[in-house]
Amino acid sequence: DEASFAEQAAASRQLTAYLKEAHQEKSDADKAREQKRKQAQAKKKASNKEKQEAAVPTSGSGVTDASLGISEGYTGFRLPLPVTQEGAQALLEHYLMNGDTDPLHPKYVNYLTTQFTQIYREKHPKSVVYTETPKPGRLVVVGDTHGQLADVCHILYHLGAPSATNRFLFNGDMVDRGPYGVEILLIIFAFFLADPDCLIVHRGNHENEDMNALDADAGGGFIDEVMRKYGLMAYRRFVSAFKAFSLCSVVEKEIFVVHGGLSRVASMSIDYLNSIDHTEVTAPHPMATNIKDQVFSDLVWSDPTDQPGKYKSERGIGIKFGQDITTKFCMQNRLRFVIRSHQVPDDGRGYMKQHDGRCVTIFSASNYCGDGGNYGAVLVLDSQHFPRYEIIEHYAVALEDMPRLLKLGEAGAKEKQKAESEEATTAKRWERELEKMIIGIIEKKPALWAHLVDLSLGTSLDAETWKEMMQEFIEGDHPWLEGARQWGSIDKFGRVHMDKFLNRWIVNMESEKYSSFLNQAVKHVYEAVVGLDMDLNKTLKLFDVDGDGSVDLKEVRQVLGMFNLGLTGSQLDRLTGQIFSQASRVARDHNDGKSEASSIKLNVQEFLGHFTVVYKQTGGGSTAELSDFATEALNAIGGLMMRTPADQMVSDLEKAAVKIQKCFRGVAARKEVKDLKNSSEEARAKSAASLPSPSSAQPAAPSPPAPGTEGMSQQASKMVALFRAMDASGDGILQTDEFVQGLLTLPGIQKLEVQGLALTEDRLRQVAQAVDSFGNGNGTINYLEFLQAFESMEEGNMDIANTLGEDITTVLFRHRLAIRMGCQYLDEEGSGKVKADDFNTVLNGVNSVLARPERALTTTQISLLVEALKETLDGEDTVDYDAFLRAFVILDTERDRAVVKRF
Repeated sequence: DEASFAEQAAASRQLTAYLKEAHQEKSDADKAREQKRKQAQAKKKASNKEKQEAAVPTSGSGVTDASLGISEGYTGFRLPLPVTQEGAQALLEHYLMNGDTDPLHPKYVNYLTTQFTQIYREKHPKSVVYTETPKPGRLVVVGDTHGQLADVCHILYHLGAPSATNRFLFNGDMVDRGPYGVEILLIIFAFFLADPDCLIVHRGNHENEDMNALDADAGGGFIDEVMRKYGLMAYRRFVSAFKAFSLCSVVEKEIFVVHGGLSRVASMSIDYLNSIDHTEVTAPHPMATNIKDQVFSDLVWSDPTDQPGKYKSERGIGIKFGQDITTKFCMQNRLRFVIRSHQVPDDGRGYMKQHDGRCVTIFSASNYCGDGGNYGAVLVLDSQHFPRYEIIEHYAVALEDMPRLLKLGEAGAKEKQKAESEEATTAKRWERELEKMIIGIIEKKPALWAHLVDLSLGTSLDAETWKEMMQEFIEGDHPWLEGARQWGSIDKFGRVHMDKFLNRWIVNMESEKYSSFLNQAVKHVYEAVVGLDMDLNKTLKLFDVDGDGSVDLKEVRQVLGMFNLGLTGSQLDRLTGQIFSQASRVARDHNDGKSEASSIKLNVQEFLGHFTVVYKQTGGGSTAELSDFATEALNAIGGLMMRTPADQMVSDLEKAAVKIQKCFRGVAARKEVKDLKNSSEEARAKSAASLPSPSSAQPAAPSPPAPGTEGMSQQASKMVALFRAMDASGDGILQTDEFVQGLLTLPGIQKLEVQGLALTEDRLRQVAQAVDSFGNGNGTINYLEFLQAFESMEEGNMDIANTLGEDITTVLFRHRLAIRMGCQYLDEEGSGKVKADDFNTVLNGVNSVLARPERALTTTQISLLVEALKETLDGEDTVDYDAFLRAFVILDTERDRAVVKRF
């Protein structure tokens, strides 16, 4: 899970740098307004200091509930102040009994985090802590606990709470993955404040903002936990505490304790480690080249290996170090051995000894993440037997069962609990693995589509080729073939149909505002196509170079890329892939489930017809400004087209090339496009330069259906034939007279009445003006305007709209962590909201920094999204980014859109 952390962390830091630079370029007026607003807020807060969240007494002796701003009416747990050993024990018992169902008052949380940070920095200002075992007494080393409160409670109740004679060293990774990182830290802080000599805290690789920002299933989760419980400002105070945590300790000058492991640097001394400035950041940049930054990272990320030497770690940060490295480090620093944590032992125990006993791993989170099935352990150094140590293993019961078992004693509980959980653990582990694979598929879906289109691999891949493709594009060592069998993705011929497979899981957003944005984005693309205002033959010839009536999908992608359609390259890949999917489904139906991409051609007319329907279904072309007469006339004429056989609608010249078709139902309501502003002069010039010359006056007969498209709707061919029949000049564009005269020749037009009036030539000119208003109102009607007027709403489906919408949503989902961190950087008040302009800046930062060399979203899409999400509060446009980023949901379309995971 941590393999992709380095890339994610580097991207987040690049985005932060972009935002810093962008904010430096703010206008003087904007800065003045911002300063004025802050001054007004500061003045308001100053008028009531006792309620100010940051108002924490600096002296422990004078602190009271009242001084913290906790009212007498507060009925929750009251922490005795100043914190004593008994008060810390009471907090431990409170969490043991209640978990996080009865949370500590935010003012207590503020007090504990702020006081701990201040006092710990004063007591341990350097990165290395030199400590001893209490005499008499012992030192207990606790490994990773990862938000598993049950393990912490088990350890503290069975080995005793931290005290002057029972010193604890928490060796990092107290947070992330599990749900109780906040409670574990507050227990640690409380005992430290009661007696600063009783406890040492090390930093692990998870006491790090970049790791915390990941989803819990991906190794993070602490930001989400704190945001849910106490908000962004509280998280920032926890980050300050992380920066105070020590990096390592030396016990009795003989034992080295560190979270991760040793460094890549030869001849590493403890004095050098002690010179590292560890208080400025929680962790260095993952790609840092500075030696001290690299050593810093190695201390919290490295792992031992049985092979001699040192190697690049598969984690992406740190190294793997062999026995020779450990031996050399111990000899140079006169140490007996190294104690570290950071990884679950391979054999399911809570500890692991390597390098001839000179490297001991201690891991304290039993049944790790609820499905690990492993024991937890602590290492105890007793002053009477030093340097000998004792390792005590445990298997913690569920938190809700612990109070009862603590009263009854633990006889046999460890083995019983482990045995009972093994079967459930195996099932849960498999469920999580499948979930990780699905998330990987969704995040890499654009790249998978692009790979299929670019290499013309086809829609049907043999299972082994499919597995290799998944392994190439999706990080992690996943059991792809087992997963495919579980999902039923391999057919009876041993093949995986990529169109069906890639369309199965989708990421959606449970937000009406976001749905409105997607509709606007799809309409923008269609209106950009209409705005090109090309004639019919130019459009078809551009796609159909050899004149056989069909094109392959790679050519479609290249041609679509010539126009300024308001789509990124990735979105064009997805659009092409969806067209490809539609064509291949038809071909597969005709070939008993077997088809190859190379044999599939696309009917361009069919695509244009489908795209028009999609536009109208998203609300494009509102009839609000059409007259009632024009609207009813279009309905009536559409109904006439529906009822009239094709051979009666076109001239004798076209009859020879047009088969008699069953007409499709007409449209129920017609739409109008408002203010089409999306045509691009640059794209028009570029496309015109590459277009074939205009057709001759003689209309060309339509080509027969392309191979693989038999059985597709013939409405598209019918509409092309009718358009060509009306186009007397053959220039591919209908003049008003051509449109009117063409309608007058339709069989039965003379019998139609609208609002009791016959459709005379003058009235049909009103209809022509209405159709022209769908486009740019230039007095002519192009093919897409014609389709928009008369294409059936029930013809086709929403596949294309869903494709474009899903690609945009997937991009936002893939970059959700960076978007959150960027917004939190700009959210000075920790409200979960930022100014609309700042949200726009964050999304543009994603484009310029995270999606190089290609944009993730277009500028227009960003503007539409911000416009849809913004709300005006106190005269200022803001975006609730926290609610927006929590609206993601993964759906399984083959299970009636069942929810796979919410975020």
